[in-house]
Amino acid sequence: MNPIRKKILAHGTRILDLVILAAVLTVTRNLHAFNLSEQLFTHTLSLHIQLSELIILLLLALAWNRLFLFFGLYAVRRLDDRLREWFDIFRAVTAGTVIFAALTLLLTPEKLDKRSLFIFWSLAFSATLFARTLVRQGLVFLRRHGRNLRYVVLVGSGARAVDLAQKILNRRDLGYRLVGFVDDQPRNTRLWQGRWLCTLDAFPDYLARHIIDEVFIALPIKSYYEQIRRIAHFCGELGIMCRVPSDWFELKTARTSAYDLDGVPMLTIHSSTPQQLDHFWIKRMMDIVLAGVGLLILAPLFIIVSAMIAVTSPGPVYFRQQRVGYNRRQFRIYKFRTMVNNAESLQPALEHLNEADGPAFKISRDPRITPIGRWLRKTSIDEIPQLINVLRGEMSIVGPRPLPLRDVNGIYEHWPLRRFSMRPGLTCLWQINGRNQLKFQEWMQLDLQYIDEWSIWLDMKIILRTIPEVIKASGQ
Repeated sequence: MNPIRKKILAHGTRILDLVILAAVLTVTRNLHAFNLSEQLFTHTLSLHIQLSELIILLLLALAWNRLFLFFGLYAVRRLDDRLREWFDIFRAVTAGTVIFAALTLLLTPEKLDKRSLFIFWSLAFSATLFARTLVRQGLVFLRRHGRNLRYVVLVGSGARAVDLAQKILNRRDLGYRLVGFVDDQPRNTRLWQGRWLCTLDAFPDYLARHIIDEVFIALPIKSYYEQIRRIAHFCGELGIMCRVPSDWFELKTARTSAYDLDGVPMLTIHSSTPQQLDHFWIKRMMDIVLAGVGLLILAPLFIIVSAMIAVTSPGPVYFRQQRVGYNRRQFRIYKFRTMVNNAESLQPALEHLNEADGPAFKISRDPRITPIGRWLRKTSIDEIPQLINVLRGEMSIVGPRPLPLRDVNGIYEHWPLRRFSMRPGLTCLWQINGRNQLKFQEWMQLDLQYIDEWSIWLDMKIILRTIPEVIKASGQ
């Protein structure tokens, strides 16, 4: 699982925490925990809620969310031990209980006794602890059965590298799969058998061409400082998580966080800002809602377009192709078929007519496009089935365009590869800033600009500006 998807999973617990909070409030209220009057208790049974109680609920939900965020309970905890997480839950719930007491005293005339407060705190703490334990055990179960794995490379081959490798191999619950080692002169050949990948100088090229989620650096700092700095910087450019011992050096241009791997303190370097990581879960929720609603509303259009394609052109209704998505993971994209059935096999014969620069392929009057397909492309209706990819989590509504394998293999510079650190999308800055008229380098620069400046508001702005572009039918 890539870093962004893992962050979305972690933030998904926000909803679970708020559900637990609401349940605890309901149970405590019905147990007379607040010494409520008989009349108010009757209102509770009839689901009647006073205005003051509604205000308390809203303010407490907001405070609860921010407290859990402040104590790191929505951060990546793959390398954290349970006791640390339990202690953070204890602190967050305790602080939330104090805020709840203050809100109740300020906004309601009811007396809040110690017993009330203790019942609320104990229920909230135990329920949250139980829910988090279930989530953690569920993730451990998936990792031990080969799901939710992260591909790891170790840079170095000394004693530190051997120690880290053994910890990674012995902790199946962490979900790490050791791809291999990188070094110029391997010193522990027993571990290197079948696992040596490349030299330090060749490592950037290896990273650019292979699926790697995390890089653990275990080189001697005194003699390899410049190589370590260069590798960490390159990992940041590609959006790949890099872990180094936390007492080595400080990178002022990167975002860092500290974790512990069986007693070894590790500094994690990542390229996203805390604000971005904090809101990616909202982006995913937007994707699910918009894609789900879109598929329901457009269901009649699916039937009509499918019939038109079936009647006018022999072959399947849908076009499926392998594309490159998050962290170079491949997935199958779905579109309405706009070309003849054997279009991909005909492309090599048309390469000399390519009008696009760089590795992209584009012909303004492509002979493979069917008459109905040309209309589908102009109106962007052919893209609608990609809402299925959005629901499956392979794409987003807004994000860099997913590239075919042919185009990705033709990218020989490293800087555009950072576009794979964000989930690909149906639309992005390229869609509203020139679209088909853009040169390849301009297109890639817009993708990186989107990643660097990403926010929920930017997504909403792009979606709103995409609508007139679709109406103008400017596609090709």
